[in-house]
Amino acid sequence: MRETTYVDLDVGTILKETDLAFLFLTDDGDEIWVPKSVIEHADDYDEGDENKTISIAEWWMEKEGHL
Repeated sequence: MRETTYVDLDVGTILKETDLAFLFLTDDGDEIWVPKSVIEHADDYDEGDENKTISIAEWWMEKEGHL
């Protein structure tokens, strides 16, 4: 099994949180839903957090067209 590689996403605000995902407002003004399962240390973040750099699995970012 290959180790997961992460890429950083600059997030202006975490707009919403569900049991399984976050809705991020990026510094570029985009809103994207990201599953918690692809976020490194997802438990470190909460709805309403601002100005965070979030590490997200590179394979997921590529699959969703965010790279």
